[in-house]
Amino acid sequence: MSSTRKPHRPVNASCVTRRQFLHSSVLGLGALLGGVARAEDSPAASILRIGFCGPFNGPAQDTGIEIRRGVLMALMDARADGEIPVLLAGRRHDIQPVWIDSASNPDAAVTAFEQAMDEGPLSLMVGGWHSDVALALMDAEAAREILHLGHLGEAQAIADRLNQDYARYRGWFKGWPSPGLLAARYGEPLQYLRDQGLWRPVNNRAAIVAEDSAYGRGWSEALSASLRASGFSVAAPDLTALDAADFTPLLRRYREQGISLVAMTTTGIQAGARFVRQFREQQLDALLLGHGLRWTRDWYAYTGSSSDYVISMDSAMPIALWQQWWVRRYRSLFSDMPSIAAAGLHYDYTRMAVRMLNATSSLALDDLIRTLYRSPYRGVWNRYQFSSKPHPRARSPNEVITGSFMEGFFFPLAQLHNGEAHVVWPPRYADQRFMVPATANP
Repeated sequence: MSSTRKPHRPVNASCVTRRQFLHSSVLGLGALLGGVARAEDSPAASILRIGFCGPFNGPAQDTGIEIRRGVLMALMDARADGEIPVLLAGRRHDIQPVWIDSASNPDAAVTAFEQAMDEGPLSLMVGGWHSDVALALMDAEAAREILHLGHLGEAQAIADRLNQDYARYRGWFKGWPSPGLLAARYGEPLQYLRDQGLWRPVNNRAAIVAEDSAYGRGWSEALSASLRASGFSVAAPDLTALDAADFTPLLRRYREQGISLVAMTTTGIQAGARFVRQFREQQLDALLLGHGLRWTRDWYAYTGSSSDYVISMDSAMPIALWQQWWVRRYRSLFSDMPSIAAAGLHYDYTRMAVRMLNATSSLALDDLIRTLYRSPYRGVWNRYQFSSKPHPRARSPNEVITGSFMEGFFFPLAQLHNGEAHVVWPPRYADQRFMVPATANP
């Protein structure tokens, strides 16, 4: 990012000083990746078992790796900052992460949660990925009266459930806004590109391909509305399996129809990468919107140059200096580039959970809920505030509120090229001009 930009550092941003970084580094990656709080480190502290949800096996297991790393990095930093052990009612409590493996399957997630609860009570649940998993866990957890902070299930169906029976699901805090509020609002930036003469499609025809899930169906519906409001003609979405392999018939149809914009989303990188590669092989004269590719840390290893010119608004970007520092520190710890949506957001929500526990000094569900309502958290990647009722920038109670950069949950539009992503919209944060795709039939 440009060094001339002058970002405003959040008052309580979850980045660390050089001293803290050096302290945490000497712990070694072996201790970090072990991920279990050691009681001998705090002999007077009892243990809090906190469940961290993610697809640690299955078709999205690469995302699970990112989630685990973000959580462990957050716990390490919270300990370095003196926030762990947590102080509850005058007693110190260490944190033991318990990994709840959804394997991208709702039934498997519920089974893993119930087994973890049977082994010993979980004081709290944090994070997660798939919307279908979220919907299944909502019911399982409601019966246990447990708070779940920052699950990244996006589907409108989650917000609908909170609106319909808030008393039952009041412990569920939706950590990703509904599609119609953020991630499917591509109409405005696409209209900007057209108005500025940066993209000149030959027609207004658009096609949507999405995984057949609560998330994919909700995203498709919201994206269709956003595109139509900007003058696009959009047919019914094509829904595909999470592990779909052959998209050639779809792409041939789009080429025959003269489609100018193809929008695709999936939570499985294998299917997403196959679609991107086959899109290039079929030489469509269209702009490709690849929503979700960057949710996997090594997306370029899967897609190669096929992802060049793809646009996406699916993740935060390292716009500010403290965000760039976080990325550099992550790379120093894991020798890998992060998926900000997976590792970064789970880092923030884990730090927020620890702050919440210290601020509440109680594990009572309604006490924790009151703390979340009155205590917005300015993290590394967003400002996180949960609405207590439907809001112009939140579709339900307990949904995180959207906003401009570091004023709410915010994603810019990025364009991919040579394995890197650069902001192209909004203009205020753009560090690269939009590049017109190299088409087969100019």
